[in-house]
Amino acid sequence: MFRAIALLFMTLLVSSVFAYPNVHHHQVSPLTNALRTGTDTNGAILYLCQAKLFGSIQPGKTWAGYGRCNVPYGGKEYVVDQFTIPNQRSFGQFNWERDHRSALQIGKDTNGNPLFVCQANFNGSIQPGKTWPGYNHCNISYAGREVITDYFRVLSRQQEIIVGSKIPRGQPNNMHSHY
Repeated sequence: MFRAIALLFMTLLVSSVFAYPNVHHHQVSPLTNALRTGTDTNGAILYLCQAKLFGSIQPGKTWAGYGRCNVPYGGKEYVVDQFTIPNQRSFGQFNWERDHRSALQIGKDTNGNPLFVCQANFNGSIQPGKTWPGYNHCNISYAGREVITDYFRVLSRQQEIIVGSKIPRGQPNNMHSHY
């Protein structure tokens, strides 16, 4: 009886030891649900990251296998080791638009101003950066420095188009009809 139990125990132990290498573990990449914000000059896809820097929360860029967040700030490109990658689903429906009246707040500057993520064409790439209310530029990080660009798009809430709406009573009808 003791031999049968010992043999059964050994069989289970040996089979589990040999079976372990055949178990496949798949790690889910933190970039699986990340927001794609651009494409680097080497073709790498760039994703949104957020990093704390000098008492602020700054939007930045990261890419697969990099493990850091590059942030434009004060004329330089800061490389930050501790950062978060927001899930793109948390933004709901969004568009990249030139007008930033409907921009989604991504961070907060040292002075408390909201920060928005923007993207600009630069050196054959689409680089993400930051902008804020009343500022008509997109500051990107590139090659160790902060670069100010003038033509850019901002991550914005998707606007609904209302079709067939009636003008509420009491509102002036400033519409022009052409026949």
